[in-house]
Amino acid sequence: MFVSRAERRSHSRESIAGAARELFAERGYIETTIRAVAQRADVDPALVMQHFGSKSALFDAVSGIPVTLDDALEGPLEELGERLLRHALSEVDRKDDRTMPVLRSMLTHPEAAHAVRCAIMNPETSPWTRVLVGEDAERRSALIGTLVLGVLVARYMVHIPGVADVPAERLVELLGPCLRPLATGDATARDSQALTNPLDALADAENKRRVAAERVDECARSALEGGASYGDVGRMLGISRQAARKRWPNPLNK
Repeated sequence: MFVSRAERRSHSRESIAGAARELFAERGYIETTIRAVAQRADVDPALVMQHFGSKSALFDAVSGIPVTLDDALEGPLEELGERLLRHALSEVDRKDDRTMPVLRSMLTHPEAAHAVRCAIMNPETSPWTRVLVGEDAERRSALIGTLVLGVLVARYMVHIPGVADVPAERLVELLGPCLRPLATGDATARDSQALTNPLDALADAENKRRVAAERVDECARSALEGGASYGDVGRMLGISRQAARKRWPNPLNK
């Protein structure tokens, strides 16, 4: 079958990129050489330079930190840490991952380190920094990103037992409660000193209202599942039996 020159060139570029992605992820930026990439891709080193021009350009082409965090942002604020951690673990676990070359190289390559810093703190690439409110919101954002990064390093680079060898969802379950105070802010500390900015105070009050409403929903459903009637629930909340039934539809029709 005839293969055009353009097709051969495209195939060579893809082979080189795949080999480079693997080596940068395995060895990091410093230890990966053009010759090693060429050897793994089974091409001449000159062809690597012809396609990409330099090792730095090759690294830029095959690595990057995903910035599609929209799905992780949607949901209750107190669960933001869990969603970000779940998202980060799933991204690294993907077969076409581009994150590991950056993580492996961040301590030796300035551009990789810059990419990690931007992923943690830049509002354009880490939009969770825009959804936190209250005291020390920027610092709390940085700490959430730092803790998620630490989990990635422990799981995929250092291979710490108990972190590297358990399902990702189990890590999310265990670490979620630890991240919640950073997502919502320390309520005790916030309440000890009034927020001076009216908009911050409004956002803080809305967050508390939403958390309280979700807790009421959780307790009401638990009570109904445990045998309480809609009348019982309604009386506790000062609403009618019909209003309780409408708010928490129950298949058991208590």
